[in-house]
Amino acid sequence: FAYTIMFVTLLMVTFYFKFIDNNPLKNLDGKRIFLLLEFIFLNYYFSFLIKSKLRFFISSTSVFLFILYSYYDYTTSVKGTFSFIPLVVECFYFIFIILFFFYETIRYNISKPLYSATSFWISVGFLIYFSGNFFLFLFSSVLSKDPQFRPTFTLIYNVVTIIKNIFLCTAIIVNAFSKDNNNKAPISNKIDVDLDTFNPFTKKTNLRLL
Repeated sequence: FAYTIMFVTLLMVTFYFKFIDNNPLKNLDGKRIFLLLEFIFLNYYFSFLIKSKLRFFISSTSVFLFILYSYYDYTTSVKGTFSFIPLVVECFYFIFIILFFFYETIRYNISKPLYSATSFWISVGFLIYFSGNFFLFLFSSVLSKDPQFRPTFTLIYNVVTIIKNIFLCTAIIVNAFSKDNNNKAPISNKIDVDLDTFNPFTKKTNLRLL
């Protein structure tokens, strides 16, 4: 939900600079800011999901390196042009992180099925999003000047984004149902049967001790 709010807010900002203010430079700066915030936000989220030693690298080192590289790319890029290389780096990085999260979850988590976890649907959505856009961003730096490539780029990006949003909505639904299930009283496996106590020698019987 927080990611979607951030996405919609910055989308409105870039829309304003592109169509209303007609300032392409600020529009490009807004896209770069969104890229940084997206990387930091998702990196922060997956750092809580991964339990191995890789968590330290995800939570601190990777963010510092990506911000440093983004600043370098911003200063070396031609003014008025958008560089797709940081997007390619982001896609490759999160594809690796999500696949590692799935590997770790399948290996160590056997208490409940994967599809019952909210993190599973969120991870699948972003895995499709970054995988579908990886080669799109990779070839965009070469084909961006081709006018016939622009409709193809828009179509592929929109389809992948819609699929990602569908999985995020699925995660919200799964989270709501899991909360409902948690509120239910736990099922006890104990058999509640009131058995009479068996004391054969408290009364007079015909049994004799041998």
